[in-house]
Amino acid sequence: MNRFKFLLFLFLFLPFSVSAACSSSSLSRYKTLASHVENYYDYNGSNFSVTLYNVSNELKVIYNDNTFYPNSNFGDIIINNISPGSTVRFLVYPIDSECSNYRAYTIYVNLPYYNSYYSDPVCNDNNNALCSKWINTSMYSYDQFVSTVKKPDNSSDIVAVSPDVEARKYGFFDFLGDYYIYILLFIIASGSIGIYYLDKKSKFDF
Repeated sequence: MNRFKFLLFLFLFLPFSVSAACSSSSLSRYKTLASHVENYYDYNGSNFSVTLYNVSNELKVIYNDNTFYPNSNFGDIIINNISPGSTVRFLVYPIDSECSNYRAYTIYVNLPYYNSYYSDPVCNDNNNALCSKWINTSMYSYDQFVSTVKKPDNSSDIVAVSPDVEARKYGFFDFLGDYYIYILLFIIASGSIGIYYLDKKSKFDF
């Protein structure tokens, strides 16, 4: 019986306790709303802006410790001044105060590098990959760039990045962050069943 009390105490005081006010059905609904959020990005000559759209007015987005709310008319959130080559992470949370601490979704956007030499005359009618608009050429000085582009048969060694392909990375800790309430409920339910059978068994052990 002492084992039962100890395990029950452990489950009751887990650090990731679930607020009774934010039910699993409510959080599931917020997760569904958040999964409908889409995005696109624009380059303005020095940095990128990312537009999140289809954002429900029941959701908010956190980026770099700043909180953004959707435009009430179009459900858009525009985030400016993001550096080329960045991998940005947007955390989607419910606005509802009862569920506001539970992450509903994570959005990753990989932004390409912009080739500052893209419009140089040396790239006119040149199929070298270094003349692609979206490629990192920051390691080249201008003279190095020109001499490299003019060399024959070197384009196959360089891979350009297309801005039209959105890459998403979803790691183990992001999975835990998005679904920990369900994982926790599963652990509590499994633990409770295990405790019940252990306690029941101990009553018949002589």
